[in-house]
Formats: sequence, C-alpha cells, structure tokens
Amino acid sequence: ARDIFSCFGCSSGHDNLLFFFRKNYINHTIIFLYASSGDFPDNLKYDNSNTMTKIPKYHIPELPARNLQIGKEGILKRSFSTAPGEFIRILKNSFLILEIEFPQAKSASAAASLYTDFNTAGSEWKEYPLKKSGNKFKFRMKAELCGIFRAKIKYTLDQGKQWFLDRTPFLIIHVDPPGVRDLRMYTLLPNAAGDINAWTRHLHHIAAMKFNCVHLLPITHLDVSESPYSAYDLFSLDPAYCPHDKKNGGLRSFEKFVKAAVQKKIGICIDLVLNHIGFQSRMARQCPDWIVPDKNEPDGFKRSGCWHMNSWIKWEDLLKIYYDHPNEQTRREIWDYMTDYALFWAGFAHTTGGMIRLDNLHNSDEKFVAHLLAALRKKYQNLIIHAEFFSDANTIIKRAMEWDVNLFLANQWEYPYAENLRTYIEYLHTIAGKVQYYMPVTTHDTGVPAELYGSAEAVIPRYLITALMGCGKTGIVQGVEYGVRKKVEFIGRNRCIDGQFNLRLIEKITAINSLLAGEDLFHQYGNIKFIDSAHGAVVCAFRYNENGAGFIAAANLDIKNSYQQIFDIKAVSVKDGKYEDAFGYGKAWVHNGILSFDIEPCGIRAFRI
Repeated sequence: ARDIFSCFGCSSGHDNLLFFFRKNYINHTIIFLYASSGDFPDNLKYDNSNTMTKIPKYHIPELPARNLQIGKEGILKRSFSTAPGEFIRILKNSFLILEIEFPQAKSASAAASLYTDFNTAGSEWKEYPLKKSGNKFKFRMKAELCGIFRAKIKYTLDQGKQWFLDRTPFLIIHVDPPGVRDLRMYTLLPNAAGDINAWTRHLHHIAAMKFNCVHLLPITHLDVSESPYSAYDLFSLDPAYCPHDKKNGGLRSFEKFVKAAVQKKIGICIDLVLNHIGFQSRMARQCPDWIVPDKNEPDGFKRSGCWHMNSWIKWEDLLKIYYDHPNEQTRREIWDYMTDYALFWAGFAHTTGGMIRLDNLHNSDEKFVAHLLAALRKKYQNLIIHAEFFSDANTIIKRAMEWDVNLFLANQWEYPYAENLRTYIEYLHTIAGKVQYYMPVTTHDTGVPAELYGSAEAVIPRYLITALMGCGKTGIVQGVEYGVRKKVEFIGRNRCIDGQFNLRLIEKITAINSLLAGEDLFHQYGNIKFIDSAHGAVVCAFRYNENGAGFIAAANLDIKNSYQQIFDIKAVSVKDGKYEDAFGYGKAWVHNGILSFDIEPCGIRAFRI
C-alpha cells in the first residue's frame, strides 16, 4: 500500500513505448519497467543522477553508562510489602518510615538510599541516604505534600563501588489531607433547608451537634426536572436558593455562606456531577456535539443511567457527556470546560478545609477522571476528594492505588443484621491501610432509619457503630435528627421536612460525636475486637490503643427488647472492676473475664477501660 506506481509515455518521440516506475520505500530503490511494441531503442538511457530519494539527517544519541545493576533476589528484607497491588497510605504531617535489612555478613560495607519523588510538587526526583543502625537502614521523613508518590531502594554492598537498584516494583505512597482523619459530616438538603440565608442559620445547629463538615447536594441551577443532579447551568446557583442575588448567579450569597462556615470551623463538601447534564441545559442547546449521540432517542441524545439488581435504569432527564469524542479539539473543549467546573466549586470547598464529592464515579470516563484528579491536586493541595464508587473489592483497591481519591463511600446500610454488620466492619478495618471509607448511617439516596430498620430511634445504635466501631469517618442526613418517618425527597424545589427536632436523638448524636472527636483510638484501624459472642442483636467491641487501654462500645440493634448481657471477654485481658458508661446510661462489671451490663432497646454504651 505504500508503493507508488507512475506511468507515462516516452518524451523522445518513441510513441510505441510506455514506462512504469515503482519506488520501493523499504530499501529506497527505483524499479524501472517498460512495455514496448518493438525493440528497446538504443538512444534511450535512464539517468539516475538526480534521484527523488532524500536521506534525512540523523543523529545517534549517546547511551549513558550508569554504575547501576538490578539487585538480586533475597538480598534485602523490607518493612513494606512489595507484592503486586500493594501501596502505603499516610496522612500529611505524619512520617513516612521505611526500613531495610541486609544479612549480617554483608552489612559492614553496605549503604542505601531512597530514590523518590516524595514531597515534590512536580516531576523532580531525589535521593535520600538511609540512616544505618547495625545491619538495618532507616528512612524517616515528614509528609509535607498530599498526592501520589513513588520510591525505590538503591544500595551498595562494597562502599559504593557497585550500586544496585531494588528488583521490586516502585513503592507507591499515598499522602492524604489531614482532614481525612476525623470526619463527622452532616448532609444538608438544599431544597428542604430553604434559601442560603436559612443554610447559614442552620450552621449553628450543625455545629451544636459537633459535626465538622456539611455536605451540600449539588447547588447548581436546576434543569426542568428539578433534580440537583440534573443541571441547567454548572456555574450558577439555582435562583430558588438566592432570590435576592439572581444577578450574580447567587455567588455573592454563597461566598457569605462559605465565610460563615469558616467562622464555625465547619468544612464544606460540594457535590460535583461529571457524567451528565440536564436535557434542556445550556450545554445541550449551545454545544449539542458535546453530548453522546443516540439515534434511538427522539432528540438524538443518549441518556445516562445506572445498574440496579441486574437491571438498567435510564434517567430520562440526564444526558451523557461525550468525554471520548473522536474529534480531538472537541474532546479537549469538553475536558477543559468540565475541569474548570470542578476547579471552580472545589475552590470554595478548599477555602473551608473541606472536600468535594464525585457523584457516580464508577460510571465516569476513566481517562478524564485521571486528568481531573491531577488538576485538582495540583491546584488545591489539601482538598479532600471523596467518591461515590461502587464496584467489587478488587476494582476499588485498584482505583484507590491509581487515583488520588482520599475517601470512598461505604454502604453499611446493606448489612442491617448484627452478624453481617460485624463482618463488614472487620473488612473495613482490614482494608483501611489502602482504602479509606466514609461510613454514614444512611445517605440521601437510601431510606431513613425508620424505613430501613423499623424505628427512627434505630439511628442511635447504628450511629454509634459507624462512629465508634469504624475508622473515624461518619455522618447523617438532614431529617434523621428530626426522627422523620419517610425519606426527605431531594428532587423538586421547596420541599419541607415533616416534623420538629427530636431532642432525644439530637442529644445522643451530639454525645457520640463528642466522644469520637476526643478519642484518637476511634480514628485508627485494626484496633478492634468484637467480644459479643456473635449475639443476634447486641454488637459489642473493644477498641484499644497501644498500652491496652480503650473503650468497650456496645449497641443494641433491637428496637423492642432489652437485654441483660453476659460476655466472656478473657481474650482482651480487661481487669476486674466496675466501669462507667461515658454517656451516663449505666455501668458494666467485669469479674474473672466476664463482662455484664444491661442495655435497653436501641441502647448505646461506651465503657472506658
């Protein structure tokens, strides 16, 4: 297909000749062929002095020589795993600590360094010498930047005559913003909370319950379906939220809300919708080529949707954005616009020390997500990135390794019974070194506790479990503290919450949040032992620190029955004695390794040990 054929007649007056030239691009030769009705004429010659083939100038680069070889198997012992898919998570301002060990016979002349981009904002790589102690070498450095970093060990066994590069893959290090450690988040439903002035007043209630973050469902201008996840315009607030600031798209009013949140030390979580847009949106009207086409739809636009119980649910009001558009220029326009959208709202969240939530990320374009996450981290170093990403465990771990996502959404509401709930929480502790989860009691998409568990009071034991038996990241949705019987609809303007504040629920939620905020051991992972003998309703766990002290936390999931509990806790070595409940609801006794206490329906306990 790359050969060129040329055909023309003779210019020397020989009308009976026809010439063909074939140029071979492999070896740059020209094959000369002819066809004639007679003999080849003697006066016709082929002149090759002015060939069409031009040889480009070329340069052979120097290959650098390095005093470096790949290390052999079994030389090093490492304090970190090198198995495929392994990586490390730490918090900013904590220390990255790595150790290696050589065999005693080889350590005398050994030295080692860490080759890494750790704590660099760009593509800069550095080498840090490891400190020697006997036959061990240690690296210790404070994490000063958030993001994803890589590192590899270099070592010598002969005082630098020959250096070796560790044969294992690069170690991947995730550094999370410090705010990930302690998250007590309240989801505010904008359509039910009134205008921005009402949101600002509501901050006092949120702070009084000891929440430190408020999650706002998408606040952008609503399209005709009035769903917050179906935007008409991505860069302005819905007029219903800012009736006195329509000229500025509500942004001046929102700035005041942000400043009020900062004053109360409450971070803001802004919900971002990347996958789709309203079907009568500005984007659909002005840039229809930015929408995935679908010839089967009356308007020619493909709808978004989701899988539920092996069935595809199509969202008629949501158009799928065309991130993999075949035209590179159009694709770049889409990516730039949606990146600007995310950065625009993330700036407000970052100002408060808050976070963004990426909705339905499991259905997002993976290449665009990688591009966006890099842009977000580059501009907003301490921004917490939270994702709604539902998939199998292996896929979530893979995404947690590849993507700069700090928190994934847990789904504990799918484990309503004590036995399954224990198993799920144990799993979250096991995986927490790689995947950090935000574990609220419910979400705006699920039912409320009264619908899911039979009683509005059921929020109390389940909130204790998510707060004191998880890893320090939990929350509730507006309306739960009212004791609402039905889910508050988040679609439609000017919704209202049926009921008044339930002071009993508020008191207990506040008490749980206060205990969670004040005790470091509730923010750790792996430091939990269930000691409830697999009881069918009462979930009881020992949370402990390094010296063996801690709390025994208990929750009764039964909404009707009280229990007089006796548990064998010899495995956790708790001393005999009487222990007071931190909430003031009773006492526990430990005698000869037997724990006993009473607990009422939907009751909670936290005994300091």
